[in-house]
Amino acid sequence: MRYLLDTHTMLWIAFNQQKLSPRIQTILLDSQNDFFISVVSIWEINIKFSSGKLDLKDKTPADLMDGFNTYFKCSYLELNISDAINLYKLNASHHKDPFDRMLIWQAIQNKLTIITDDEQIHKYKDCGLKVIWQSLSST
Repeated sequence: MRYLLDTHTMLWIAFNQQKLSPRIQTILLDSQNDFFISVVSIWEINIKFSSGKLDLKDKTPADLMDGFNTYFKCSYLELNISDAINLYKLNASHHKDPFDRMLIWQAIQNKLTIITDDEQIHKYKDCGLKVIWQSLSST
């Protein structure tokens, strides 16, 4: 299967794996699965890190991505012009966060299942989004 990692999922993989359910840990360890990180998540991490809203435990966003490249097989999902132009088609009433809305749109357009614990994202299933909940509390 093909999965898009939500931004907080990336951070949990890097810093707080005990928040990942056994189901998600199994998915992450399955070499038959393909994982994608959106440049939108990297941008979000950089903005929050630079503004002091995100603690990366003495790491920089570049260190975080180097770690992913070294220890975790993933591909990067670029933000293309079509996604940027057509995002308006996604109902914005369920989720106000622009980063999450773009991740939702990218997942739908690229037929990726998003791994997230964000309940607001779950509301987009009726738009064709495939979601896997990932926290221990939601298994």
